[in-house]
Amino acid sequence: MEALKEYDYNCFVFSDVDLIPLDDRNLYRCFNQPRHLTVAMDKFGFRLPYTQFFGGAASFSKEQYDKINGFPNQYWGWGGEDDDIYNRVTIRGMEISRPDGLLGRCRMIRHDRDDKNADNPERFNRLARTRQTIDSDGLNSLTYTVIRTEKFNLYTKITVDVGSPPR
Repeated sequence: MEALKEYDYNCFVFSDVDLIPLDDRNLYRCFNQPRHLTVAMDKFGFRLPYTQFFGGAASFSKEQYDKINGFPNQYWGWGGEDDDIYNRVTIRGMEISRPDGLLGRCRMIRHDRDDKNADNPERFNRLARTRQTIDSDGLNSLTYTVIRTEKFNLYTKITVDVGSPPR
């Protein structure tokens, strides 16, 4: 949201930082429908682990992202938010586009999970309620405080405080 105050971006790509695309023909850009860019991860034997899987990297036009009310804000810890986004896309009548399994291959950098990012025990309950929360939990309920903005030649780093998880 802060970046939109500087420039009217019309395409957003969200990517886990531990993924390395293996085919540079897999263009990280926006398409007519929301795009799941990483459909074949080595972690899953280069296959889609389940039909609704939407993790890794995805792109949305500004219109598509607004239509789903962005990412939900009520997910804390690991798990669930990607599946919630899949639900939001389908609830809003859009389809997921995907590159083929060869083009959408990627490797995950092996690492230990951050001990401050435990499994989210609420993720399944939250996923079951996407239809009820899509209009109230997302872009329209996002709150944060900007801590600092640093401009570099190729990017701008915006550090924000989103508060603490509910207890």
